[in-house]
Amino acid sequence: MKQIASLLIGVFFVVSCGKNKEEQMLYNYQQENAKALNFNLDDLNFEIKKIEKVADITASDTIKELKKELAGIWTKKPKQSLIDTISFSYLKDVLNDAINKQDTLYKAYQESVMTAIRIGDVAYKYESKRKRDNALDEKLSYQKTLSKVNSLEKYHRQLSKKPDSVLSSKYVASYTQNNPMLGNAKQTFDKVFYTDSKQTRFIKSEPLNPETE
Repeated sequence: MKQIASLLIGVFFVVSCGKNKEEQMLYNYQQENAKALNFNLDDLNFEIKKIEKVADITASDTIKELKKELAGIWTKKPKQSLIDTISFSYLKDVLNDAINKQDTLYKAYQESVMTAIRIGDVAYKYESKRKRDNALDEKLSYQKTLSKVNSLEKYHRQLSKKPDSVLSSKYVASYTQNNPMLGNAKQTFDKVFYTDSKQTRFIKSEPLNPETE
């Protein structure tokens, strides 16, 4: 009986002194970063001050961000009214029209190049080549943007099937560790961390206050 009691006390001590799930996730994340720089986190006096969950990020939250990104393709600083109303189909139609226009210009300028060669007009040839190349660059740029819009639309459809599903959890953490790049000076970090959809590991981090970093 005494042996069982001693064993239970020992297990309790190990659990209470160990890391909880969130702390272990943070340790693993920082350890990966340290190893990428050929360091071991255990040698850097790593210490977690606090870590707390602040929000779940759902598919519907991500859909809102996708709409912002879509509107951002149209203009650099979109207003909320544009974010709410712009559609994938409208933007794709505009881009396809632009691609077709540049393709027509490309072909026309290519004909001009051939004409310039036949008549021996060197200046006309180089001017036509310049305009032809510009049209091609514009066409390729619009095609690249269209590909991005198609990818956003595909992801939007996928998210819309389960808008309440949790894609990630957001945590705020404060920790200290030595910085070997600064003579092992001890530094304090306040960061935001994001988990994977299974809530088992952190996959991304960013400064809590970017302006102070």
